[in-house]
Amino acid sequence: MSAKGPAKRRRTQEERRNATQTALLEATIFCLGRDGYAATSISSIIKQAGVSRGALLHHYPAKNELIAHAILHFYRQRLARFKQQLLGADTSALSLEDRLMVLRADFATWYHTALEIEVAMRTNEEVARIEKSLSALDHEEMSREYEQLFPEFAATANPRELVGIACYLMRSIAGADSVSKADRQFTICADMIRTYLTAISDTPKK
Repeated sequence: MSAKGPAKRRRTQEERRNATQTALLEATIFCLGRDGYAATSISSIIKQAGVSRGALLHHYPAKNELIAHAILHFYRQRLARFKQQLLGADTSALSLEDRLMVLRADFATWYHTALEIEVAMRTNEEVARIEKSLSALDHEEMSREYEQLFPEFAATANPRELVGIACYLMRSIAGADSVSKADRQFTICADMIRTYLTAISDTPKK
């Protein structure tokens, strides 16, 4: 007689709800990147997530609400991936170029999805409104975490703006039409940021 393994624990209602919501959000992000914002449909999201239409409507009664939640989920995941790449190392011990390269690689992986998210935010006022109301606190927390991952920016007048500029530059590089061009642009951008930081540190304080 074969021994039975341990009984599989049944997931709680909250765990099932979280799993369904995560599947829907990630399916939405996937469809935005694959199909584009205009062509992303409820049917394609349901198929990708492997859930019923009823389950989708239970969690997100309106498509705009689902897309807004997915956009916030995308931002959270992007920061989580960035931080995960730096685990096991003292952030301050890594070179600025190393951290910028991690950011560049992530933007390159999700470049087309990020573009479609921008389209959704720019062309659908309701999506933009819902996402803004959802993310007021999250964006503040995420901004602070990005600042901590670039400690040398603290010497500038507005570290948060410099983080935004660095993100913008790395995202632009992700759209380069060749790896060699992207590499050249990265070197220029990293040098520009490094030169600016050096100039700031050398400026006598009043």
